[in-house]
Amino acid sequence: MNKRIAIFFLFLFCFPILSQENSENEVTDIYQSVVLVRNDSYVAENKILPWTKKNLSTGLGSGVVLGKNLILTNAHVVMDSNRINVRLNGSQTDYPAKVVFVGYDCDLALLEIMDESFAENSKILKMSETNPLLGDDILVLGFPNGQDRLTVEKGSVLRYEKSRYSYSGLDFRNVIKINANVQPGNSGGPAIQNGKMIGLTFQISKTGKDLAYLIPNEIIRHFLKDIQDGRYDGFPNPGFTFQSGHPNSLKAVMKIPAEATGIFVNRIYPKSTFSKVLHEKDFIISMDGFPVSNEGELVQTGAKVSLIDYLESKYIGETVQLELYRAGKKYATEASLQKNFSLDLYRETSDQYFLGAGLVFLPISRSFFNGEEGDLDSSIKYHYSYFIQDLLYRYTNRDLVLSFLFDDPDLSKYKKYKYKILESINQRVPKDLNDLQKIWEEEKNGFIVLKFRGMELPIVLESEAIRQINIRVKKRYGVDDEK
Repeated sequence: MNKRIAIFFLFLFCFPILSQENSENEVTDIYQSVVLVRNDSYVAENKILPWTKKNLSTGLGSGVVLGKNLILTNAHVVMDSNRINVRLNGSQTDYPAKVVFVGYDCDLALLEIMDESFAENSKILKMSETNPLLGDDILVLGFPNGQDRLTVEKGSVLRYEKSRYSYSGLDFRNVIKINANVQPGNSGGPAIQNGKMIGLTFQISKTGKDLAYLIPNEIIRHFLKDIQDGRYDGFPNPGFTFQSGHPNSLKAVMKIPAEATGIFVNRIYPKSTFSKVLHEKDFIISMDGFPVSNEGELVQTGAKVSLIDYLESKYIGETVQLELYRAGKKYATEASLQKNFSLDLYRETSDQYFLGAGLVFLPISRSFFNGEEGDLDSSIKYHYSYFIQDLLYRYTNRDLVLSFLFDDPDLSKYKKYKYKILESINQRVPKDLNDLQKIWEEEKNGFIVLKFRGMELPIVLESEAIRQINIRVKKRYGVDDEK
């Protein structure tokens, strides 16, 4: 970790943030702490056709100065970046920036600017140590639609809630719902109360006008503390699903005292924190010494916090103590919090593919659900959504799908196989894209049978028809085999 970032952490976590009245100079300082972020990137025209031409795309957002030459913004503002420039309000000077840390699961990124003159012209915005009350007025700062001039919108706090972070499409985290005229380009800009940041703008509501969401400071502080060791690990996840501990009939069957409160474990994700210490139908009664209610809440000094919120407030590597009943016996155990690698399958977007005989195979990912083509096969949605829940990982590391057929006369007869899950090749189940390529190459001079649900596709690889298909595809589309 470089010296500038280390000093930033010292400032952020060790020095008190003092309250202050907003003078005219202080207002000017706040304006000089918000920046326009421009992200130039080269992305494929179609995510589910990763070999297609990559075009220059420019994304515009906002950011806030939290330390000397350090900018906090949203991860989605700087995604796929090839070049990032930052500009201060009212200035025409572009400062090149680089991404030093990114948190996909919380939609946050920290940028660093190498030009020392930026610090001379910018101001650092302080973070509030308290949350605003419901109904409180706030100011939302940013550069809507990439305008050069800073915009200040008045808003109010509507609600604290948990919501899906749309960037990852998976993670549910705390948000602050606000009423404000927020536009694209405001993402990454701060919301201000009494001269201090109370959250970062990151989503606009699709269900109502002038509704938006902030990432609260508690999530931001978790991200900033996480990266102090020079890497971002992410938020811990329970790694298991559970049900209420109310049913006395189930307790009786599992030989659990009727008066005990807690939760029943349903499904345990593979390679997760508790995968080696929990079993299905375990009855968890306490965590770190705090009793667990039948609703899955921890009772702490009279207050209740959900088990999920409790775990997500911790950090990867910390130890958690558990007490539980299993088949009528009481146990105590512990586990070290770790990443839930299974969930990363749902976050991934892949630009890898395998091409053979004019057929393109991709691993199922979010790219399919962001594609422009029509309705996908229902089995794809099922395999994507329930890969963990229904233990589909027992058969393959990643489901593969026939994603594309090139516009070639000899391939038109294969259209019925498009968007079908590949179950096997010559009765062998490919574990992932690399495994598919390996099996395919082993049969390079022979005969293969691709099996899809209820259908089989035989292909003679060394046939003249397949050879001509490969030649035409490469010549017309410039796509090589087996990428």
